[in-house]
Amino acid sequence: MQYALILVAALHVLAAVFWAGSTFALARTDGVAMERLFKPQLAAAVLAFVTGGYLGHTLHAHAFGRAEQVLLAAIAASAVALVVQIAGVGRATLALRDRARDPAGPRALAITAHRIAAVLLALAAIGMATARYLPSASTDAAGAPVLPDAAGRGRSVEASPQAVAGAAPRPDADAVPVTAPAGVQ
Repeated sequence: MQYALILVAALHVLAAVFWAGSTFALARTDGVAMERLFKPQLAAAVLAFVTGGYLGHTLHAHAFGRAEQVLLAAIAASAVALVVQIAGVGRATLALRDRARDPAGPRALAITAHRIAAVLLALAAIGMATARYLPSASTDAAGAPVLPDAAGRGRSVEASPQAVAGAAPRPDADAVPVTAPAGVQ
């Protein structure tokens, strides 16, 4: 399991670095070679989303704290960047391939799309890189657990790891047998 996570994380980072890096380069160089890079960028974006989905499901499926909220915002920025690139660069690439009368218009559209996508991908990278360092909603700035008091306000307390994780499992001697109704297996 650990090796699978390492492999998927490496694929995710490599795909995202290629997608974002080529987008930054195309935004800076006014779209030089955008026709040749469009399909590889889309493939890298799809791979980044698939591997990111696996990582999110595996590592964050049962939580929705601050880190997961920041990751969700970063995913949204990435998704908008992908849509901008498909709509802007895709349309411009088709127009240039079909020998548009005035290539300046489609090229300007593609450059604008790359610049917008570059900003969104930079925000996504910042969010994904910093999410793990945010304190969770249930801890204070020092990392101490924060439990609500009777009035519903959060207050820092010192608690054992078992208290923070929840109640310890009951011994089997206390277990109550449950049987299914007749006809149900």
